[in-house]
Amino acid sequence: MMLLSLLACGALTAQTTVSQLNLQADLNAARKVRPVEYGFHYEEIGMIGEGGLYAEMVRNRGLEEATPPKGMAVMNEQYVGVVNPTGPNKKVFHVSPVIGWVTTPCAYSPIEISRTKKNPLNEKNPHSLRVFVHKNLSEFPGAAVVNQGFFGMNIEKGERYKLSFYAVASTYKGELKISLADRDARSISPTVVVDNLSKDWKKYEFELTATADDDRGCLRIEPSGQGIFQLDIVSMFPGNTWDNGKSVFRKDIVQNLVDYAPDFLRFPGGCIVHGINEETMYHWKETIGDIARRPGAWSKWAPFFRSDGLGYHEFYELCEYIGADAMYVTPTGMVCTEFLHRDKNRNFEHLDTDIDYYVQDALDAIEYAIGDTATRWGAERARNGHPEPFPLKYVEIGNEDFGPEYYKRYKKIYDAIKAKYPRLILISSSIIFKEENDKRKYIKDYLSPQDIEVYDEHYYQTPEWVAENYYKFDEYDRTGPDIFIGELGIGDQYPRSVLAEGVFKMALERNGDMNPLMADRPLMRNWDFVRDSKICPLFLHTTSKSVKTFNYFLCKMLRDNTIGVSYRAVVSDGARESDEVYATLGKDEATHEYVLKVINMSGKPYAMNIQIDGLKGKKKCRMTTLMTDTRTRQTPDREGVIAPRESDVTLSFPSQVAVEPYSFTVYRFK
Repeated sequence: MMLLSLLACGALTAQTTVSQLNLQADLNAARKVRPVEYGFHYEEIGMIGEGGLYAEMVRNRGLEEATPPKGMAVMNEQYVGVVNPTGPNKKVFHVSPVIGWVTTPCAYSPIEISRTKKNPLNEKNPHSLRVFVHKNLSEFPGAAVVNQGFFGMNIEKGERYKLSFYAVASTYKGELKISLADRDARSISPTVVVDNLSKDWKKYEFELTATADDDRGCLRIEPSGQGIFQLDIVSMFPGNTWDNGKSVFRKDIVQNLVDYAPDFLRFPGGCIVHGINEETMYHWKETIGDIARRPGAWSKWAPFFRSDGLGYHEFYELCEYIGADAMYVTPTGMVCTEFLHRDKNRNFEHLDTDIDYYVQDALDAIEYAIGDTATRWGAERARNGHPEPFPLKYVEIGNEDFGPEYYKRYKKIYDAIKAKYPRLILISSSIIFKEENDKRKYIKDYLSPQDIEVYDEHYYQTPEWVAENYYKFDEYDRTGPDIFIGELGIGDQYPRSVLAEGVFKMALERNGDMNPLMADRPLMRNWDFVRDSKICPLFLHTTSKSVKTFNYFLCKMLRDNTIGVSYRAVVSDGARESDEVYATLGKDEATHEYVLKVINMSGKPYAMNIQIDGLKGKKKCRMTTLMTDTRTRQTPDREGVIAPRESDVTLSFPSQVAVEPYSFTVYRFK
């Protein structure tokens, strides 16, 4: 046996005490599996869309961001009728009504801005920006209204920006001079001029071309007279969005999604689906069509408001752009259990909602996605620019719903969808609580257990739980439904948390005869918004960058090294199985290569002896290693510090290899 050199695996220094491990595998103990389908879980949280993927540059464009959750009364700074109203996710929502908007000069401006409901643009967007110029502007040259965007706007010299807005004047007389501006609100584009504002709402559209760069720029609107005017749906997109400017998506972020090549996209959530009351559930019909008639919605997760510019239609467009099947999660009329009263036996006081409405809502949503253009909602899809059907493959009925009320609702929605769309794959949700480790024991309580095609299990646990449950899926009844992990979050110190998720996924791969689906999350976050967070999404973005993190590379290595045959493989110290280092061995049937994966969740190095029954002699291997430590994170502030390292090595089986701390290594050989 040999120990791979520094160039092959990284040296184990003489000063380091190296523990020994044994990897015992057997090519005669084989099981046919299906490669895991790896997709993304999308949920509007942490400025993933607003201030990120959705390329809108203007924050609070419709002046609706401060709108509190519909149907939630407030008393003594607490929501009325909410269980544990002081909980961290239940603090009363407060934000400046004019967040994103400021006036210049900073010390004292002759311009006052406020949010108003007077003379609304339409009933869907009742608020607008009231601009009151109350001083002679000759005394304040350059005074302006400025939108700061989401931590600034990325403005690139020579690039075109598509601006549109609605305006109405009640008493204002004068021009509006509009331009791109740098971080100090100084113009960096030619100015467009609007004069003679109408006394009725009117839409204006312009193109602005930048004359300088600034990744923290803004939009500048400079009045020239006195009086009052109103602005609404002030919207600006870069001209170079994905698909040569035809889409609403940032091209750099979409390119990173394309690079991953997900099998599917699960949307729109998550807790976004079921909301905290009926009013805050996901109502897809309010998210399509003209953005000026999309009301937007309060959402459970910070920053708590979404404009729904990235709406139901745009989700499907995104699926097409990234080459993914669509998985739509439809509400059942049941809200987040965190907001419901329950007794000691965990019987919940569910809201009284009309199940027939949610049955029809699901059917309408499907018709919009794949219905013929002769149907009502298929025709609506065509009117919105997409006559061809969208790539809808999966419909999940509810999110983290469970219990007797859900079982009744699941049955009714399932039967209605299956009768009309038998080819769609339908997914059932399951109980969420951490203490519920055996989620499948509830399958027998469904009205028709045989109707459960795919069972969605969400886990928010620890690395210790992963170690204890490494063989969890091996014990599942193979006559039951297929398995889907729609959400997975392993909490611990970085990078141990991410590596533990990798171990969990390797266990899922080993059980690929259950046709597993895996939705990776957190998908992305705005770095300026979550800078101090311990969360490690796949991507982090600022106004100008989208970077791939350690989590991305780990997920991508799993995505690119799926297997069709799984072999028995166990890592031990000779006395017991390791609870830090894990390995799987499989075969890629497309390339006829063996695929050996090794994850070390710990900060200790190991020397591992590899014995594979049925395999001897020298093998040329392509080795890919991903490593980090507790201090090294790849962020927009620190790029290029983490990436998989590839090399060609020769292993002589039986063999000995170095297992680096906090690492994931893939060996491919024939």
